Amino acid sequence: MNRRGFRLFRLAGIDVTIDASWLIVFALVAWGISGGYLPRRYPGQPSAVYLAAGVVTALLFFVSVLAHEFSHSLVARASGMKVERITLFLFGGVSQISEESGDPGTEFRVAVVG
Repeated sequence: MNRRGFRLFRLAGIDVTIDASWLIVFALVAWGISGGYLPRRYPGQPSAVYLAAGVVTALLFFVSVLAHEFSHSLVARASGMKVERITLFLFGGVSQISEESGDPGTEFRVAVVG
């Protein structure tokens, strides 16, 4: 791990990294679903079912945040901006774009696509 997090993979030429704080989010989502919501809503199931559902929910949340950031990144790259990486951290994610666009229309498209 470096200052920017763990590199998970590279997709469409963009590095995807994850900050250690994201592990807290993953654990909280999985725990909240498996230890709180599901046992109250659907009592009587085995603990393994609750745990599996919590982990799957946390993974789907991860994928949705990643898809959101990729949409920003791909529009930025299509507009001629260089995208260095996507980093997922405690408050969601961020597309690290190394330059600003030259016009407000491009900024709007990059922002609104997410």
